[in-house]
Amino acid sequence: MSLRAARLPKLFTRPHLFRSPQVSLFTTMPVPTPRDSSPSAEHRPSKRTKSITDHVLPGAMLTNEELDNSSFTTSDPGLTTSPFPRDTRSEEQLVAEQMDLPVEVSREYENDIDYREKLVLAPMVRTGSLPMRLLSLYYGAGLVWSPEVVDKAIIGCERVVDPESGVITYHKGQGPIFTTHPIEKPYLIFQIGSSDPALAVKAAQTVQQDVAGIDLNCGCPKPFSTHSGMGAALLSTPDLLLDILRALLTSIPLPISCKIRLLPTQPSTKLLVSRIIRTGIRNLTVHCRTRDMRPGVPAVWSRLADLVALGKKRGIPITCNGDGEGWSNWEAIRAQTGADSLMLARAAERNPSVFLPIGPRCNLTEVIPRLLAIAEYTKNPWGNTKFLLSQFKPSPPPISDMPKAERKRLSQVVAQCKSIDEAAAGLGLSLAKGTVIFASIVERIESIQSGTNVWEERRLAEEKGEVLDEPQGLEERAEVDGFEVGVGQAEDEEEMAMNG
Repeated sequence: MSLRAARLPKLFTRPHLFRSPQVSLFTTMPVPTPRDSSPSAEHRPSKRTKSITDHVLPGAMLTNEELDNSSFTTSDPGLTTSPFPRDTRSEEQLVAEQMDLPVEVSREYENDIDYREKLVLAPMVRTGSLPMRLLSLYYGAGLVWSPEVVDKAIIGCERVVDPESGVITYHKGQGPIFTTHPIEKPYLIFQIGSSDPALAVKAAQTVQQDVAGIDLNCGCPKPFSTHSGMGAALLSTPDLLLDILRALLTSIPLPISCKIRLLPTQPSTKLLVSRIIRTGIRNLTVHCRTRDMRPGVPAVWSRLADLVALGKKRGIPITCNGDGEGWSNWEAIRAQTGADSLMLARAAERNPSVFLPIGPRCNLTEVIPRLLAIAEYTKNPWGNTKFLLSQFKPSPPPISDMPKAERKRLSQVVAQCKSIDEAAAGLGLSLAKGTVIFASIVERIESIQSGTNVWEERRLAEEKGEVLDEPQGLEERAEVDGFEVGVGQAEDEEEMAMNG
């Protein structure tokens, strides 16, 4: 018996005592001993361990936190492992360096979009359906965003055109994923939810013939979006965010934009914005709240001016989102931030006529009849139509001189009806003229977008005393950017308010 076997307990020298042949084999296998390398053997370096800089894209910047948490590794036996050199540049210096770099993708578009000097409709859960978008355009919205549609939801959809109404529906054999009408095409921005450059491109290619531009959602903070790396999760993965934008810019023949939220600190927000606007996008919308801010907390307009300044250096318009009420506070926001345009969500959801320079009109007597006509003509699902009606708030004085009791009665009628016909009957309306009303809506959309100077129209209305702005409380101004039916439905008002 060898000296090594003699030193082992008897149990381990008797393989037959084990029932498992695998264990028996293991205990009887020879123990390998290390061999000295041959003096003549050629030195082969071991496989290099990747450091943090291996994943940095050209033009990307590492944060000091990333540098602190990284290490420099080497396979050279003559060197010892040492900490990765700390980047001593400040975020302000990094921003300046980004702004000195050329635009990554510069191209001309056959039908470019003017994003400046406009009140625009935000992407909103359920609210941003076709009837609301058409109503918003009718009352003067410069552009309208579709609700967010997740890339995989729209990819593979069948495109069907209604020969009577002209409505275009994208579906996969069940409910519609996205619905549009040719009249809104020059003003429609299709918002995509994605965390994959290739899927984002496929989604955009699916609908590009029916929209004016493509927008990437980088602001939705809800788990249904962030768990897949979409929405606000992209703010934590800026390299991926930029890759998606680059893919869209190089593959889609339409203007590309994106929508973000503020980061916790201003320097980090400026650095992110400087990188985004360098890609070649045509517009950046900034929701002036951070990912963790509750919807009832006032939007931080004071942080937007720095971002607008960066946009002006690149010639990129910056759209403000957050607590916008329409004409009643657009001038104040412009004065404080310099924002090129203002995106409306909750104010438009309450009353889409808020886009009028003279102020909103009465919901019950003017807006709702037009909504029902549009819904009936476009065959909008009753569930969505009723949801829109439920969001419209009875217009108080001086917008409406209707007695409070009558406003309450009509609101109850709308809440209890189960079809468009019932709603029309309860409000004393006739749907027989739906085609005529829709034709008038189409005519106005075409005329109101033909170079009208909305600021001059507003000034003249103020001089004549025709402006009737409706004051709103802060709790009613919380934003409700959202997602499309391709993902699901918001479960409550808080969830709606946090989307986007």
